[in-house]
Amino acid sequence: MNITLPARTRNLPGLAAFLALLLVPASLWAQLKVSFIDVGQGDAIYIEFPNGKKALIDGGNSGVLVDNFLKSKGVTRLDYVALTHPHSDHYRGLKKVFTNYQVDNYYDTKAENRDAAGDNNLRELAAVEPGCKTHYPKPGEILNWDNNVTVKVFNACWQPVVMHENDETNNCSLVIRLYYNGNGVLLTGDANSEIEGDLLSHFKSGLQSNILKVGHHGSRTSTNDAFLARVRPDYAFISVGLNNKYGHPHKEAMDRLRNAGAKIYLTTAGTQSFTIPAPDKNAPWPPKPIISGDNEVNSSEARSVAADLTWDPAELDALSAPALDQLKTQAVSE
Repeated sequence: MNITLPARTRNLPGLAAFLALLLVPASLWAQLKVSFIDVGQGDAIYIEFPNGKKALIDGGNSGVLVDNFLKSKGVTRLDYVALTHPHSDHYRGLKKVFTNYQVDNYYDTKAENRDAAGDNNLRELAAVEPGCKTHYPKPGEILNWDNNVTVKVFNACWQPVVMHENDETNNCSLVIRLYYNGNGVLLTGDANSEIEGDLLSHFKSGLQSNILKVGHHGSRTSTNDAFLARVRPDYAFISVGLNNKYGHPHKEAMDRLRNAGAKIYLTTAGTQSFTIPAPDKNAPWPPKPIISGDNEVNSSEARSVAADLTWDPAELDALSAPALDQLKTQAVSE
């Protein structure tokens, strides 16, 4: 296809760039792309939907890294921003996001971490953001982010609750599943094994996802065998900081992922991304996700850590769990 520009417009870069975009195959516009941003010891997930909408789930511990990433993408506006739970390695970076970008919709839980003020500051920023709507989704709710992508909430503290224990707060994490063109993407926040067990009871086969964002940075208190048997991930992504004091990812979690047959990718190797192609009647279905780069980890990268640096899984049984109570009272469906 040949396009001849009038002489007076040939040197206009904006027009040339626009015309170049017209020549991009339509299939490239219909992809779903997910990036697990390298923000050190924390979470930040950037999603580009087939309809052109953009979402950011969590922002890491510092706004600098997530801001640099968004700028590199040419982002000026985010259609959806979500905070999975009020821990600083998830919410701090979102403050800069509200300062530097237009945010149209903000998704949050009603979990109140009484030891943190930053999460309330973030909610205040969302409240004064021009045109921004705040949402508190419930388990079982479908989010209307893209008509061709099913975005379903599996866990959330959607009723007000004040908490102090780290595990209680982790268990209020928004757990969200994306489904597009035969591929499931399960994003688990920092939810621990007791929430995983309750999700197994409530959602049954609806949890199956070939792509898993591993819970709680690869802690041994998440990603148990029963959960993996139901999810059946082929690819597992872990957001984690290099040489972090918690020893994440724990060897036990890495071993369970390998035993489940999952290929493992860590953000210690940089931002990890994959693309789910657009539907193509001439291609095999479901298509395999296209992983950017070749950063699968090997067994030598699994680490163990001294017991005094993390939680004892047995302690989980003794904790109250507001998220569990709320999930049980909320009518949910597959």
